[in-house]
Amino acid sequence: MTTATLTPAPTPAEPAPGQPPAQKSRATRRFLPEVQALRALAVALVVVYHLRPDVLPGGYIGVDVFFVISGFLITGHMLREVRATGRLRLGHFWANRARRILPASLLVVAVVLVSAPLLLPVTDLAEVGRQGLASVLYVQNWALVGNAVDYLASDTAATPFQHFWSLAVEEQFYILWPLVVLGAAVVARRAGRGPRTLTTALLVAFGVLVAASFAWNLVSVGAEDPAAYFSTATRLWELGAGGLLAVTLRWTERFRLARSVLALAGFGAIGVGAATLTAATPFPGTAALLPVLGTMAVIAAGRTSGAGSLTWFVDRRPVQWLGNVSYSLYLWHFPVIVWFTEYAGGTPTRLESLGLLGLMLVAAGASYTLVEQPLRSTAWLREHDGRSLGLAATSMAVVCALALVPVTRTAAVEHDWDDLAAQIDVSPGAGRVHGAHAAADGTLDVFVDGTVAIRPNPVTAVTDLEIAETTPCESDLSTETSEVCEYGDPTSDVVVAMVGDSHIRMLSTPLANLAEERGWRLLGFFHNSCPFSYEQRAYKADACAAKNAETMEQLRQVEPDAVITSFLGRNPFRDTDTGMAPGVKGLADLWNDLHELGASVYVVKDVPEAKEKSQACVAENYEHPERCAVDRQKAMVRRGLVDTAAEHAPHATVIDFTDFYCDARTCHQVVGNVLVYRDRGHLTDTFAQTLQPYLAEAIPARFP
Repeated sequence: MTTATLTPAPTPAEPAPGQPPAQKSRATRRFLPEVQALRALAVALVVVYHLRPDVLPGGYIGVDVFFVISGFLITGHMLREVRATGRLRLGHFWANRARRILPASLLVVAVVLVSAPLLLPVTDLAEVGRQGLASVLYVQNWALVGNAVDYLASDTAATPFQHFWSLAVEEQFYILWPLVVLGAAVVARRAGRGPRTLTTALLVAFGVLVAASFAWNLVSVGAEDPAAYFSTATRLWELGAGGLLAVTLRWTERFRLARSVLALAGFGAIGVGAATLTAATPFPGTAALLPVLGTMAVIAAGRTSGAGSLTWFVDRRPVQWLGNVSYSLYLWHFPVIVWFTEYAGGTPTRLESLGLLGLMLVAAGASYTLVEQPLRSTAWLREHDGRSLGLAATSMAVVCALALVPVTRTAAVEHDWDDLAAQIDVSPGAGRVHGAHAAADGTLDVFVDGTVAIRPNPVTAVTDLEIAETTPCESDLSTETSEVCEYGDPTSDVVVAMVGDSHIRMLSTPLANLAEERGWRLLGFFHNSCPFSYEQRAYKADACAAKNAETMEQLRQVEPDAVITSFLGRNPFRDTDTGMAPGVKGLADLWNDLHELGASVYVVKDVPEAKEKSQACVAENYEHPERCAVDRQKAMVRRGLVDTAAEHAPHATVIDFTDFYCDARTCHQVVGNVLVYRDRGHLTDTFAQTLQPYLAEAIPARFP
């Protein structure tokens, strides 16, 4: 999201809105209507994508357009000062950025923080407070990296601040880039060889940074690292490309037809990217070249005229107005969508999307007119950098304090629910009463003995983690090597292996307890997002083949007596023309190979699909969690793959705990006063431990 604007130089007579000012030289253009049009296009792409991704599946590239524009404009601002004075006033630069950026963004953050307790479920409030704080401090991209959120395909619910990640990238760029420019200016001044030395120094510095960032972008995306989307290191090249353009570009009135074609090609590249890229496209990667090069082409073409020119469209008042308010529109659009989604319980229809778009435009127009422009242009701030920076720091501190509002609300509710949860004793010595035990006799009781209490607390359920999650023995798609967990008796002659993705890992606590009881040597081989199969899942799984081959070789070396495995059931597998349904042959062949190694194979069928944001639903319906149940048929989508594969692997034993979660019609989020899920697909460790006696019944203590 760009946060820089070039305004017209003062002239005796201002042009009509949306029209370019009279210009004496193309090399000294100060107002760029084509850039305003690019802003309008970029924000339109992002808004449509977030409202209706089915309409514009690649609309997220609007952010990349903003990055290039920001790099170009900001570098241009700094170059004019350096070329004119030989120096760069960092305090003045940052004061200008503060007046331009902070008023509108802090207003949005403050409104969201104050209204969140009224509009969002209590399970979301602590995260909203944390991300609000990260947004004020412009480290939101790193907060999302820390959460391992995949922006385009994640089950993690978006907060009203998630879109601030791009603003954080830009702000970090605004800290780094002036220092680079200043360093180049110092080098040029000491060399004393004129303006060309400055240009050369800038090109070398910018070129090195852009090349390094682009290379790291390719490496990160190639490794399927979800952090690649948010990282400043993988995005710097996009802003830097705009900076390189600012250093080298010289506008001209010549080559009208060629420049018109260049502008058309640029807009076309952006349009093709928006229409053809999808959430499954590895991004940024090389795919980001479409919006980046397209934006650079439009800017380089400058103001076109004659055959093929788009000036007739660029100069339209609605286009220029949308470019003006693009920053405010970007800020407001995502909170509006999140509020509506929470209220309606689903994504907006086409008609609702139009209504929301109107609301966003009204909010953006008001923010631009009443907040952005007045505080940006007031002489009291503009003429005194210290005031601008002081007011910025004070305002940021106040809004940071507001982040305590949702956190305080969460803490109060959490305390009350913890008191209730203390009534639920799931320890082995308490007898088989709660959790899975409430379904063991064929019935399924949400609450036992009329006790309305839930353990773990729905607010903190996300932290109710299995033993393997707290030890360094897992890997994801971005790690080159992985550690092996070990539990039980390390000297035992009975070796049992847990193998698979996070859906076998979530059973590690009860299995580790069994290993202690039975004297097993229990080993854990976990690769997040990688089903243990010869076939790979359809989405981002190229790295899984190597990881699974590594695990298979390790299993050959340790020669386990038994292998216990599971995987995310809703994962579709790639169709590799096996003559069977995708995934069946890969699973069956692997299980048969494990049997040939001398291992007994036990396959735990995956848990049913939970209700989206099930913890929030339970929190909202604490006394009636049955309202959060999911239709059994819907919840068990693709779970039959295990049974089909087992038909071709007769020595594999399928362990099916479905009836511990589901009655004949529905699958529940709370069973026997115990919250089943900590997220959409993983069990709470509390519930998993109540499955231990039934795992013990299904898996013998000794093996043939």
